[in-house]
Amino acid sequence: MRDTRHNVSLYGTTSGVRIVSNPIRRSILELLREGELSFETIVRSSGRAKSTISAHLSALADEGIIGSHPGENDERKKYFFLTAHFIGDLAPDDRIQDDLEAYASRYRDGGVDPFALYRLVYRTFRVSLLMEGISIDPLLKRCGEAVGRAIFPGVAAPDLDTFTDNLIMFWERHQLGRIEDLTLDPLRLSVYDCFECVDLPYLGRPACSFDSGLFSVLFSEQLTTPVEAVERECYAAGDPCCSFEFVVMDH
Repeated sequence: MRDTRHNVSLYGTTSGVRIVSNPIRRSILELLREGELSFETIVRSSGRAKSTISAHLSALADEGIIGSHPGENDERKKYFFLTAHFIGDLAPDDRIQDDLEAYASRYRDGGVDPFALYRLVYRTFRVSLLMEGISIDPLLKRCGEAVGRAIFPGVAAPDLDTFTDNLIMFWERHQLGRIEDLTLDPLRLSVYDCFECVDLPYLGRPACSFDSGLFSVLFSEQLTTPVEAVERECYAAGDPCCSFEFVVMDH
């Protein structure tokens, strides 16, 4: 089991970025990232005393990271929810080793691939963060969601078959990778030569948070129902491609 005692989490609030290092507060916020919870549920899930949890919730509220409201049917009950967005974690023990200079030296100006420089910039930026133990996966997912909303009108279609054909052509045209192995029931697809992770070093876990956000929004918009793209395979995990399974979420 990974030791996360030295990790810190970053949350974006209306007044700036907040750093949360206390393990109890980090675990409370991890629970609240799944949705609002009652005080009693948080206490039960944490295994801590009510007075301890109350003090931590008060501190998080003072930081502008969480909010609360009384229960609809019982105003004596209190429900808590996130008011900040989760940016990512700083995990010193998860630092990776990589040689950015060696990777960058493979780039040659004037090559036949016009997207090579952009991939180089993205890869060196992300690996530089990972070398310091900084994961910005939640932020990358939010960026993917924003891009998904922007490009959806260009790939939208009257039916799912045409929509997926449009996606395949869009990915090829913009050299984002090759979408293959697509099935509609269950809804799955694979991306080969994935722009987001094919050049990343081995991380032992899926790394395509941007694509996850992008696919989630695109399919949610097309199907007019909330859909989550869950990455099952990834180049960064040692797999031969990146594969996504689409899960319909409860409203």
